[in-house]
Amino acid sequence: MVLMNLSYRTNYLHTYFKTTVVVPDTNEHDYTAVWLLHGYTGDDSAWIRHVNVEKMAREHNWVIIMPEGRNAFYSDSNFIPYYSYFIDEFIPKMQNLLPISKSRAQNYIVGSSMGGYGALKIAFLNDLQFSKVAALSPITDIEHFRDNPKGPMPKNTFDSIFTSPEEIAQNQLTNIYNKHQPQQQILTLCGDEDFMHEDNIMFKNFLSIHAKGRYTWMPVKGDHSWKTWGENIDKVFKWLD
Repeated sequence: MVLMNLSYRTNYLHTYFKTTVVVPDTNEHDYTAVWLLHGYTGDDSAWIRHVNVEKMAREHNWVIIMPEGRNAFYSDSNFIPYYSYFIDEFIPKMQNLLPISKSRAQNYIVGSSMGGYGALKIAFLNDLQFSKVAALSPITDIEHFRDNPKGPMPKNTFDSIFTSPEEIAQNQLTNIYNKHQPQQQILTLCGDEDFMHEDNIMFKNFLSIHAKGRYTWMPVKGDHSWKTWGENIDKVFKWLD
């Protein structure tokens, strides 16, 4: 198993960004790629600190790519044009550097919390690029998240990314889905004691109607923590497989 720690200067962001990648030892050329996104306050090492990512890569024979997301909500903003960087520069860069497939069928995107929001948003906006998306305890309603007293992000930080009610509306997952009508297979899960459980249930109800036949809801025990995600990530990867 190869564990790679990459750092390069991005032309979009004019700084150095880090990425951690796990590549199986089976010496293939068109591996399925799993783009695994971290949550708020995390970085490219977040998943490997809490979960045995090498084990999952070995079991499924997939390349797992874990980019640094800062606290950018995987979105374009005055704070940082992260979404454009991810789609227009980061993915092509990784596809040129790594032995991964470019086909839609062999590209999956997964994330937790803010990374769950990012995975869903990126997938919904890029239906031709990703065939499956899975989100663990995702932020499904960014307006509710901003105003939730249990949320970890200060309002002024949130407001530096989504600067107006119009931007919030444009970046709501339900609105993105309705506008773009993506056709991926979708899975979401959320612990029954998660502070965003009610928002996730509302999103589940939305997808159960609008993505009928392509949507899986995975009810789980737990709160908004790595314990919950660590206990369920193997199930998510088995669903992807």
